[in-house]
Amino acid sequence: MNRLIDIFRNRNFTAYYLLPLFLIWSCGAIFLLLFGYELSFIRLNTMHKNWLDLPMMMLTMFADAGFISVLLIFLLIKRHAYELIMLLIAIILSGLLAQLLKHQVFDNWDRPPYLLKEQVHTVGKYILNHHSFPSGHSTTIAAVFTILAYFRRKYRWEILIYAILCPAVAFTRIYLGVHFLGDVIAGLALGFLCSLMLLWLIKPFELNPKPWVYISLKITAIIAAVIILAEFFGKYL
Repeated sequence: MNRLIDIFRNRNFTAYYLLPLFLIWSCGAIFLLLFGYELSFIRLNTMHKNWLDLPMMMLTMFADAGFISVLLIFLLIKRHAYELIMLLIAIILSGLLAQLLKHQVFDNWDRPPYLLKEQVHTVGKYILNHHSFPSGHSTTIAAVFTILAYFRRKYRWEILIYAILCPAVAFTRIYLGVHFLGDVIAGLALGFLCSLMLLWLIKPFELNPKPWVYISLKITAIIAAVIILAEFFGKYL
């Protein structure tokens, strides 16, 4: 419990990440309460511009568990092995919980295109119909940015950017018409709580992988990223 208290006592982490993220999350929750599950989505989803479609599609890729995992491997494996492992554990754990909720607990919750039909603004062929709650992409991005913000807590403005980018990336799920606001809010909360639990339970440790491990992981990351991007844009655009 002392370790958890220490996390919240860190002034930079609390003031520049937790507080801004909580304020934005709270605004979303209030908006949801005011307009309801479907109308809140419609009001946000209709705020679209044609020139934003492709940037939003690309931005949402950073919340894809596979894509962000290989990106993190490529960027962090050499000098930040511990942080990388924590991030990968957070992605896997939060992703498994999100999928469990989607397919076992809330398996009858359908997505906007299925329920609202022509009222939904979608992009290209990126149309999903079922297993809406919670948003897996929102869960992943919250888990990643929370871990990153904690390890980079000395850099105030950097973690403030994380606090702003986290809900911004999650918003792409509403913009693209694949999730309701409630799905996104729940996903952000789930990802944050998963990372917070990991930071509380897992103690730091040192890793010293062999040089060939770095090379193998980087090559794997590059190949995987190319495959993921090609499949994503070939399938949905």
